[in-house]
Amino acid sequence: MFTTIKFDSIKTRLLIIIAVCLLGMLVLVLNQIYNTDRLIKLNSQSKQLLKLSNELLQLRRHEKDFLLRLDTQYVDSFAARADGFAEQISEIKPVFSKLDDSDMLFDELGASFAQYQTQFFALVSLQTKIGLDENSGFQGEFRQATHKLEDELKRLKQSNLQVLLLQMRRSEKDFLLRKRLEYVERETSYYQQLSFAINQSTSVNAQLQQALLDDYQYNFLQLVTAYQTIGLDHTLGLQGKFREQAHTLEAQLTTVNSKLALSITSAEKRVEHISLLIMTITALALIILLIKSYITFQRAFLNFVMFFYRCKREYQHMDGKKLGFSEFKYLATIANEMIDARRDIERQLQAANKHIAELEKDADASSKAIVI
Repeated sequence: MFTTIKFDSIKTRLLIIIAVCLLGMLVLVLNQIYNTDRLIKLNSQSKQLLKLSNELLQLRRHEKDFLLRLDTQYVDSFAARADGFAEQISEIKPVFSKLDDSDMLFDELGASFAQYQTQFFALVSLQTKIGLDENSGFQGEFRQATHKLEDELKRLKQSNLQVLLLQMRRSEKDFLLRKRLEYVERETSYYQQLSFAINQSTSVNAQLQQALLDDYQYNFLQLVTAYQTIGLDHTLGLQGKFREQAHTLEAQLTTVNSKLALSITSAEKRVEHISLLIMTITALALIILLIKSYITFQRAFLNFVMFFYRCKREYQHMDGKKLGFSEFKYLATIANEMIDARRDIERQLQAANKHIAELEKDADASSKAIVI
């Protein structure tokens, strides 16, 4: 047969206390395991973002190396890293799907990077047209034209024209060095003077000289236009645009990283709060159970003390309802039965004594009658 569980017994109360302790510890451990795993994933995402930021820094380095050295190997390195950067954005986007507005942020990040990449390759294309060294592009073409013109002027010993050409070349070099349009204006002025002087000369090669000069001027102005498109400094033209785009990319990565940092901080606080809540609930439950058990024990013992004290003087039953625990109620029932048994014995004893007294009285009466 199944024994019924008495929820007011000492055994049950102790089992409840043990169960509350074990349950609190189990919930606390499960909470720690779950949230620790979540924090590990968030920190892993943070490392992925850091890696993405490092990749962007490497792209910026290749970009600046190309602008400084005009070497196509840096363009190839940029292209390889750019493909890897785009792949990483696609890979980590699903990981951040639980963050607020993450899809929009990564869509903007991908669009910004594509624009940055396009602008950089457009700049490379223009720089290639300008010339990656002094012998290629517009630089090479007007350099060849001017060398032919210099040789022609030297051969004909036209020193006055040579001086004007040198002034043009000086203005050209100043522009290439400082990227200021005032040198273009000065170069154009010298070009006009030299063109007028060639047309006024009686040289049989004046037509050839003019063709070489026009070729030089055309390619130089093409170079100037290309530099204006690229940007005469780092804040203008394509340079300024992709520089601003790079800063936008960095800001977007910082925004995503900030959101992730907030998520990590929030998760850490949540772990702390939930753990504290679990410990508080467990502690309160134990305190309530212990205080209630203490009060019940105290009342039961007081009732027992009063019971035994009164047993000396009067036969009074113990009220089991006031004892709390079922074990004490059982003891009270036994004690009450003992009192009832004692009362019965005393009543029987009194009846026996009374009967004996009556017998003795009858015997005395009989003795007196015989004597008479």
